[in-house]
Amino acid sequence: MRLSLIAAISALLITSASDIYSLPSAAAETAPPSSAPSAPAAATNADPSQQTPAAQFIQNLGNQAITIMADKSLSPDQRTQKYRNILHNSFDMPTIGHFVLARAWNTATPDQQNEFMKLFEQLVLKTYGDRLNFYSGEGFQVKSSRQESDKDSIVGSEISHSDGSSPTKVDWRIRQESGKLAVIDVIIEGVSQSVTQRDEYAAIIQRNGGNINALLDLMRQRTQETKQDTVSQNP
Repeated sequence: MRLSLIAAISALLITSASDIYSLPSAAAETAPPSSAPSAPAAATNADPSQQTPAAQFIQNLGNQAITIMADKSLSPDQRTQKYRNILHNSFDMPTIGHFVLARAWNTATPDQQNEFMKLFEQLVLKTYGDRLNFYSGEGFQVKSSRQESDKDSIVGSEISHSDGSSPTKVDWRIRQESGKLAVIDVIIEGVSQSVTQRDEYAAIIQRNGGNINALLDLMRQRTQETKQDTVSQNP
């Protein structure tokens, strides 16, 4: 599967609502401020010693993902734990979760917010793991980096494909808070994954009269299916 690395990396940021519920995306919303690059990033040297901290951060993230994908000796539990470590260490999940739930976050109770974040992480890990099973030798290299604000940087990368086809461009929005770098969005060939996720979740909530519990019910159902799949694969 040629796009396995792209799908897997994007799954670390989002898990498509189509994995929970089959429906078309809602009408595209305008991307939020600072959700996607407004201009090409300035080129940086591929030599890690010459890269910005944000560029080095993303190169290391890509290298970690490829190492996990290529290691066939890992058990399912070991692999899942490594995915979880990447998720916690490299992605700002509270910021991402708050954004993709959009207006519904403000009307959700604290219990609903907490449950959403818990289910969201579980589904991301499930989707990421499934997609990594199709790894077929893709390569990953940071190509550019630019500072966009005091906190945010855009790092441009390319994923090369073993079939020799044109590389896929992936941009990463990196935010620095309290000295720590974290991913808050992934833009694949110009499409923001967090905006796509927000549109899909908003469609589910809208189709159910604005009831966030409808989304949570579907997420619980998908999570339960995931647990059953795991049991059947590991008797």
